Amino acid sequence: MCSTFIRNSRSLPKPSHMNNDIKRKLQHFFPGTRFSVKTVEEDLANGLILAGREPLLPYLQTALLDEKVIEVELDGMPMVYFSRLKDDISNPSEGELDGETVETQQKNEEGQYLMAMSHIVTLPLEPGLGNLHLRSSRGIILRMFTNTFAVEMATTFEDLATVQEIPVLRLSFPELARIVHNAREFRAKVPDSLNFVVSIAAEDDSLELESRPVNVSIRGLSFSVNKKEQKLFRINTMYSLKLFIEDELLVRISGSIKHLSKIRKRSGIEYICGIEFDFQTKTQTAVIESIVAMVQRAHLKALAEKSHATGIRLIA
Repeated sequence: MCSTFIRNSRSLPKPSHMNNDIKRKLQHFFPGTRFSVKTVEEDLANGLILAGREPLLPYLQTALLDEKVIEVELDGMPMVYFSRLKDDISNPSEGELDGETVETQQKNEEGQYLMAMSHIVTLPLEPGLGNLHLRSSRGIILRMFTNTFAVEMATTFEDLATVQEIPVLRLSFPELARIVHNAREFRAKVPDSLNFVVSIAAEDDSLELESRPVNVSIRGLSFSVNKKEQKLFRINTMYSLKLFIEDELLVRISGSIKHLSKIRKRSGIEYICGIEFDFQTKTQTAVIESIVAMVQRAHLKALAEKSHATGIRLIA
């Protein structure tokens, strides 16, 4: 009885062998970091390395349903691209009704395809040159930010596809990820339910417009404009800002533009301006901190409502 047990146990994969395989894959997808079997074992035990498809499902569901911006890195290179996950909805099929050709669309719950854990679909990368590099890449990292950490998921390119006449990228379902704390400063996403408006004016009165912030942190905010409006802004130029929530003016503050970018949405392209605050008083600092907290509470509430409506555990 005892010898039979020993013989059968030897046929099972040993944890050290599995950890060696995980170490090898980590080294492939994260070539800038050195891994050892010991650190891999420790990080697996502490939840800093996630292995298998099921542990990564909630993060991908959150990225899709919360429309999170995803950072994309290719083959360990420093260039960062941006994308969003896309729902994989079946294209309409043709049929006949009373002798006439009609299109029918199968009804799917949002994100239902992710439950199969077979693949993921993303919108094309921005800047667009990344789409060419991605097709020949050996390893792809998708980085999603939560309130307290980033999750970096390893995947590979499978194919180009079209979903509802929109070109998309089909990637393998991630089976490996690592958790990175303090990856960047916390940014509170502005939910649709919050009436948050920023008024931006150039100091020489050459520009004045209102926009809706995309996210806000204690150091700055990003706001969305159209393509024509984005061309009016200049990097490192100072602008005067007024922040309103629910039509109440909360603070006046200046800031300088630090980045101009574009990111694909489910419909069209979103043009983003990132601005860094120039604090002049402690009162401004305190008000911005309270705004960040207010926005975060609104986002958590919106996420909880969506989680309740879908029955999916979304990660804040």
